[in-house]
Amino acid sequence: MNAGLRTALALVLVAAGLALMVALYVERVRSPLQSTLTTSFQVLGTPVKLLDRAASRVVPVSALDERELGDNFRARYDAQVVAGDPDQAYLDALVNDLRFFTRKPFHYRAYAISYGPPNAMALPGGVILVTRTLLSTMRSESELIAVLAHELGQIERRDCLDAVRFELLARKIHSDKLGALADAATRILLRHAYSKTTEDEADQYAYELVINSRYDPRSVGGSFGSLRRYLGGKSQTPQHADPIRDYFTSHPPLEIREAQFTARAAQWWKQHAAERRYVGQQNLIQRKGLGALDLRDEWVSGSALG
Repeated sequence: MNAGLRTALALVLVAAGLALMVALYVERVRSPLQSTLTTSFQVLGTPVKLLDRAASRVVPVSALDERELGDNFRARYDAQVVAGDPDQAYLDALVNDLRFFTRKPFHYRAYAISYGPPNAMALPGGVILVTRTLLSTMRSESELIAVLAHELGQIERRDCLDAVRFELLARKIHSDKLGALADAATRILLRHAYSKTTEDEADQYAYELVINSRYDPRSVGGSFGSLRRYLGGKSQTPQHADPIRDYFTSHPPLEIREAQFTARAAQWWKQHAAERRYVGQQNLIQRKGLGALDLRDEWVSGSALG
């Protein structure tokens, strides 16, 4: 085969590959599963300028202390908490109960923020941001616990800090004021997509936490189902699978996660028919945690579930 023919063949193969990629993107692959809709998460609220010495101190990125970074985040969001906010008081009560399952020496706190889409986001050092819409999207306290447990997993496993440190060093930012690094960390995590492996591990962490708690293990799959129903009711939700987009999204499709953990919970109940677990639909509605409002009708058992 002469050089000219080999070159022509190579060009044909390249063109065919490009044509296939375009076809996949334009035509899309039809699937009964709706695609992942990764909502961009924005932290709203009045920025708080911290002028204390800690925020002004220059810190090497390689020596960035997660606890100190978390203290910086808490100072910012503590300043925005409104006294008597029932959503905030409810989250405080739930996270206080979840501290039993944590190992990191952080002062964990979840903050209710006002932003449209239901979402939650973990920040280094024990800070979790929860949109108020998420509170209204979940169907029970047990489902909300499952979401909080997922975010706890991101912190306990150092996923947040590792992502921030890697990105800062990649940008050749080797040191800066702590306050500036906290701002950069938030911006990084707003755009950061965790790998599917990392998300799977956080899901597993959440499931194991719920299993070892007083809550119904069906809540893990249930939380994905609640999010799926919310997204399914939005006109902008894609109705088809896109292999190129879904390959690069951080979260596996909600339908897959819902089915996986619903099946695991069903198997768990078969093996623990005598157990009683808490659901907490009224707790979520009334914004009162299980520790303050223990309702007999909210307990379920394996025998009753059949």
